[in-house]
Amino acid sequence: MPSSAPAGKRPYAPRMAAAQRREQLLDAALEIINTQGVAAVSVDGVAKMCGVTRPVVYGQFTDSDHILRDLLHREGEHALAQIADVLPTDLADADPVDTFTQVARGFFEAVIISPERWRSILLPVDGVPPAVRKYKQRGDTAVRERIAEIIRWFLRDRPDVGSIDVDLLAHLLLTAMQEGGRLVLDDPDAYPPDRLTAMARFMVKSFFGG
Repeated sequence: MPSSAPAGKRPYAPRMAAAQRREQLLDAALEIINTQGVAAVSVDGVAKMCGVTRPVVYGQFTDSDHILRDLLHREGEHALAQIADVLPTDLADADPVDTFTQVARGFFEAVIISPERWRSILLPVDGVPPAVRKYKQRGDTAVRERIAEIIRWFLRDRPDVGSIDVDLLAHLLLTAMQEGGRLVLDDPDAYPPDRLTAMARFMVKSFFGG
């Protein structure tokens, strides 16, 4: 007697609470980025990775840009939590060279601890869709402004402070750290945190004259 179940019918994915399903879909997008690249993130790709239908994905996200934006927001929040404890809470008696060395080391070690997370955060801006590019640029701006605030604090008593382009310096420091993070991800044996931290200290010490 033939089976009453239609041949080849796709099995239903296990039911999940909405919040749990959303995390599952974002985890799938993160895995796709790390194995296939950001261009492979799509509603179809995420659905297949999770073994669900497209409507399940559309129940949480409007399109692939929405998936990427929410993924970057989630991973960005986790990333900030990773390095929050290396940032000084009080700059009053802090040494600028030691402070930026500590931040650099904490950043590079965070990349080593969570490479999948940081690979999504450190994607080249030109390699992501326009909507996601704007989101990443806003995030970079916020971090750059915080770095500039710290620099201004350490330079406040220098007689030549008015001639120093603090915003540009903050931009260069952030760019150097991000490129160092990419080197860690691409070749951790050749670019371990100790090597990159030593270079960061040399650069900061050269500027602050410590």
